[in-house]
Amino acid sequence: MAQGIIDQYMIKSVADKKQALQSMARQVQNLFKAELETCHLNDLDMKLYLLQDSVTEVNFSPEQVESIWANMPYWAFAWSSGRALARYILDNPTLVQGKRICDFGAGSGIVAIAALKAGASEAWACDIDPMAHIASQQNAKLNGFELNCCENLQQAGNVDLIVVGDVLYDTRNHGLAQTLFSKECPVIWAESRAQTKLSHYGPVAKYQGETQPNLGGFDEHQNIHIYHHGI
Repeated sequence: MAQGIIDQYMIKSVADKKQALQSMARQVQNLFKAELETCHLNDLDMKLYLLQDSVTEVNFSPEQVESIWANMPYWAFAWSSGRALARYILDNPTLVQGKRICDFGAGSGIVAIAALKAGASEAWACDIDPMAHIASQQNAKLNGFELNCCENLQQAGNVDLIVVGDVLYDTRNHGLAQTLFSKECPVIWAESRAQTKLSHYGPVAKYQGETQPNLGGFDEHQNIHIYHHGI
């Protein structure tokens, strides 16, 4: 490739990254009046762009809380269940090595990135939020990886494993669980709610998890249970 073309590509890549980070920072600034920061999760040896931790010291008004929950940037948090599932995958790399993985309800992409760190051949971050796609890709690059993004499982094509962090705890999502389980693809999921009874078997592992940043009651349930389906 000619040097001029390489230089143009590098300039475009830098510009695209800057624009992506600006859009991420703008959303958290508008909602939380706070900044986005690069955080190193020691338990995963992983870096993520997350909402700054000092936001936990802010007392939001009821109106602000309502606005935050209505427009929650789930990608700006390392949720306890996703964090625990990422740790589980890193502790059990043979589950993903050489496989095509889809991280369903990816948020920050934390589980997809863990799968790539553990040796997955390809990872998809599946989320209906376009900002989660931007965040997942930027977080992957921050850790030296590339991943794909999609809005639904069909767009990911034939994957070998679906991983799900803290999506199925709500009884309103149990129909979604049955949809996932009906596919001819194994599923590993993590839940922070012990009352979730979707598996025919008990949990295969238990972890202590903590959401970062931890706003109030986000960690009401810190005991994370890992479940298998079809494995």
